[in-house]
Amino acid sequence: MTSADGATTSIDTLSDIFAGAMQNTRHSGDIVIAATQIIAKRVGLGLAATFDPLQADHVEFAQIVPEKVKAFSAAGLAVLKQSGQANWQMMRLASDEVILAGRATMEMTVCSNPASLAEAQGRFAHAWFDRAAANFITMGRLALTVQVAAMAPIQQTVLANAERLGR
Repeated sequence: MTSADGATTSIDTLSDIFAGAMQNTRHSGDIVIAATQIIAKRVGLGLAATFDPLQADHVEFAQIVPEKVKAFSAAGLAVLKQSGQANWQMMRLASDEVILAGRATMEMTVCSNPASLAEAQGRFAHAWFDRAAANFITMGRLALTVQVAAMAPIQQTVLANAERLGR
């Protein structure tokens, strides 16, 4: 849902967050299943290599460490990139709050009586709670974005291994 001013409501945003979390959960499940299959296959290859080293799948064994290094390096770079973007957005939210607090302070200093001061404080508090809820949801989305970015190269590597070893 979108409000009259074009802002997305919390309900849609929460739905997006829950959908993203569910997608991450499904992807994690896919990784666990594929990794289990890969481990089982490689243990079998290792046992076979123990009994007949000359017939071992040397190509497969040679790929294990480099592919992990590549996947985890890509995941680390993705975390750095996404974390930097998330940090920038959180700093923007914090600086916006400082500016709004200054404006509220200025508005309250010119109040002519206790009733107008209480009214100004009430408006500020109400607006702050609305922003705090929205900012909390935004930070949840940022965390999910970082998680998705970090898991993508790992998931791609695991699924490629499962497909290759499923022969």
